[in-house]
Amino acid sequence: MVRTSLLLLVPGLLLAGLAAAGETMQFRGESGNGVLPAQAVRADWENGAGVAWKVPNPAAGWAQPIVHGQQLYIAGAVGEGDLKPSNFADGVKSPQSMGVSLFAKPPKTPLTWKLYCLSVQDGRTLWEREIIQKKASYPIHPSNSWQTETPAADDAGVYVFCGAAGTLTAFGHDGSQKWQQQTEICRTNNGFGTGSSPALVDGRVIVQLYGEESAVVRCFDAASGRPLWAFERPDKGTSWSSPLIWRNSVRTEVVCSGGDRLDALDPATGGVLWTVRRVKAATACSPCCDSVRLYFGGSDPFSKGPLFAVKAGAAGDVSPEKSNQKFAQCDWLSERQGPGMASPVSSGKYVYTNDNNILKCFDAATGERLYQTRIPGLDMLAASPLLIGDRLLLLDENGKGCLVNAGSEFQVVGRGSLPDTFWATPAVKDGAMYFRGVEGIYCVRK
Repeated sequence: MVRTSLLLLVPGLLLAGLAAAGETMQFRGESGNGVLPAQAVRADWENGAGVAWKVPNPAAGWAQPIVHGQQLYIAGAVGEGDLKPSNFADGVKSPQSMGVSLFAKPPKTPLTWKLYCLSVQDGRTLWEREIIQKKASYPIHPSNSWQTETPAADDAGVYVFCGAAGTLTAFGHDGSQKWQQQTEICRTNNGFGTGSSPALVDGRVIVQLYGEESAVVRCFDAASGRPLWAFERPDKGTSWSSPLIWRNSVRTEVVCSGGDRLDALDPATGGVLWTVRRVKAATACSPCCDSVRLYFGGSDPFSKGPLFAVKAGAAGDVSPEKSNQKFAQCDWLSERQGPGMASPVSSGKYVYTNDNNILKCFDAATGERLYQTRIPGLDMLAASPLLIGDRLLLLDENGKGCLVNAGSEFQVVGRGSLPDTFWATPAVKDGAMYFRGVEGIYCVRK
């Protein structure tokens, strides 16, 4: 059911107009690679210090909050019963964590997926819209959510992909629905559920739909929703990795990863620029990049793959002869250093990966590991790290966070804590940090 406040609609329009021209926001920030503009964020948010406002989380979901102008967008699902996702310890108890999904079932009653628009000033709801209501086709893991995909936004509107509902919807910043397209609903490995966020590039919205029965990348015109192209990967298999827009020194590429394969596509046509197979590719996390190199790899409870660095300009099939070996255009690889669930991030000089609560720093040019350390005071991290200027923001699932100096030596320069469970990657804009927990939405600023 759509709920609209006419009194809040006009302020919503005015707030949207305060966004910088050409502003884009998506999973892991403006560029989608975890690198944010330098800005002064609060260094101490222990025990609620610096919390400008907190509001209840309006719907269940691990989708990252995104900010456009003065508006904060939250996507989630509501329905009968408790839809809140479990923390890591409780989720591990599920048979699905051990590869047994026989008894996992989707809810018997319909779910409603929604988009909420909040004011960045005080967290009040400016408007909310129903995206779709339907029964889920497949189950999800207790630690996953029905809306793990982060929306994307540009000056024209907000684009919400609901993977479990097979729906991509565009809204204006005033809450008006512009268009809606249906996509495949992917059956995922062990009934873990979906989690790949859409990417925005040059007026196009791209979604990656890699499941057990099909593996497709679809591109839509952001203005009209018209399908522009589709890439069908011959190798099926679930991936939660989000497509990465790699604007490198040679060209712009759409990087799609999962299983033992990575494809780089032309954003205009969907044509394959290059492919690498027989590698442990990013599947639970997403790749990262700078203007010179792409960095990817994967680890899971059963095996750890290398961390690969690929220099710009690859063409054709560059697959190694043997699995997880160096290949054409691969500058370096570091054995058994592939990231886990949290995505890596590159400053251009250093590459940072996280595995549970172990932070690693690599020289971006050579692959030399400069340090590996357990992050003091932090537990398991599912949220991806963000590079804010020369500070790395880290957040564990128990709400403990820290700021680390982005250099070759490990140095904590800030700490904080919030009383909630967090898997969603934070959003940072204009010096404010926005955290989405299971129970609440928090704004921390100076």
